[in-house]
Amino acid sequence: MKAWSLEELALLWRHSNAEVAEITGRSIEEVGDKRLQTNMERNGWDVNDPEREDV
Repeated sequence: MKAWSLEELALLWRHSNAEVAEITGRSIEEVGDKRLQTNMERNGWDVNDPEREDV
């Protein structure tokens, strides 16, 4: 699996998973996984789980 370019990542903001898959030649599953990973990083969920309460 090749690394995502900045141009490909920008497509995630403007297009559906199916459209990004068609434009980039990647699978819909790969696009969906990358979108989920990117959203988690953007929202800080990879570090701060909103469902977990720190005691």
